Order: sequence, then structure tokens, then C-alpha cells
Amino acid sequence: MMLTPQAETIFEYLKGSHPWFDTSNYTVWQIVLFFIGSMLWLVCYIDTLIDIFKKKTLNIPLAAICLNFGWEIAACWFFVPNMGKLIVIAYWAWMCVDLFIFSSTFKYGYKQLQTAFFIRNIKWFLILAIVISFATQLTFMLGYDLPMAPLSGYIINLIMSVGFLGLVYIPGYEGNSLVTGWSKFLGTGLISVMFYTKYPGNYFLLSMYIAVAVFDIIYIYLLYKKRKVTTA
Repeated sequence: MMLTPQAETIFEYLKGSHPWFDTSNYTVWQIVLFFIGSMLWLVCYIDTLIDIFKKKTLNIPLAAICLNFGWEIAACWFFVPNMGKLIVIAYWAWMCVDLFIFSSTFKYGYKQLQTAFFIRNIKWFLILAIVISFATQLTFMLGYDLPMAPLSGYIINLIMSVGFLGLVYIPGYEGNSLVTGWSKFLGTGLISVMFYTKYPGNYFLLSMYIAVAVFDIIYIYLLYKKRKVTTA
């Protein structure tokens, strides 16, 4: 397997000394944009956790949860980010939070499904999904991705954005949130600007920035439209 340049496992990473913010790989503004975008994503996660506890439901589509958790396991253990150790710590924190979110899919994920067969067998599909998610993303990262894994990350992001639209039309579903919609849209937007300045000639990533933004805007629009109908 061809390894991506700078691919590093957590075991190799811990053997060396690293700065809190690595300005040898990224400019100060790129780090700032990524950090603020990540904090907005943290708002999305917190909103999801609140709804898990209060509403017993999930704000994020099932497929995206499985893909995202598999991505974070692969990134934290085998494709460590090269932006500094604060970001490494943040990735591990997000993975731990996502472990709880993923485990919650076994309790509440059925609420996103409308077919009896999938509802009855949801735990087996979730187990299969996380195994496939981890295996495919790890091999993709090591063979094809860029440092910080934006290629695989944006593929997941687009799947998530499209999946949100389906949640809007599940009758009585309580897992639709404007907080999640806005924080994801703004957080991803800032990170997109950051990666565009880092890889301005990568037109695949450029197309993904635009596609994700378009679907995020559609989701926010549909939520406002639904709220207007509900309150009318």
C-alpha cells in the first residue's frame, strides 16, 4: 500500500516532541480558521448530546455518525493530524464524544428508520457499518489522502449534509436542529476557507466545499420553512 506523505501513527507521534501549534506546516491564519471552525463543530456535537439526553434522539444522520466515528478512529490512531499537539488532543476528545454518540445509535437510531426490517436488525447493520467505515477510510487515508485527511473528511461531510435533508421529512422526528444546522454550516465554511488557502489547486476539494455548503443551506432553509408552517 502506498503511504501518504507525513502519515504517522499515534505511537510514532508520541515518541517525538511537537509544538502546540505547528506553524511549519500551516500559517497562523490557517490554524486560527481551522480552530474556530472546529469550535463551531463542537457546538454541533454539544447540541447533539443535549438532544440525546433530553429528547432521546439524534441530530445527525445514522450513516454519517458511523462514517464520522470510523474516520476519527482512523485519524486518531493511524493518521495523526500535523497541525500541532492541541489539535491531536482535540481529535481524541472528539473521538471520545463520538464514541458516546455512536453508542447512542443502538438506543435511538431506529427513530430515523421507517422500514420494519431495518428497525429489527439495526444493531447488526450498525456493527457492519462501523467495521466497513473504519477499514475503508483507514486504507483511503494511508493510500490517497492529504495531511489532516480533508479528502475523506469532505466525502463524509457531503454524505452528512445530504442525509440531513432526509431527516426533515421523517414524520414527527425530533432530531432536526437549527443549532446543528448553523454550527455545521459555519464551522465547515471556515475550515473550507482554510483548506482552500492550503490547497488552492485541488479542484476536487473545491467542488466539495461548494456542494457541502449548498446542501447545508438547503437544510437550514427547510428547517426555517418547517418552523414557519408549524407556528402558522
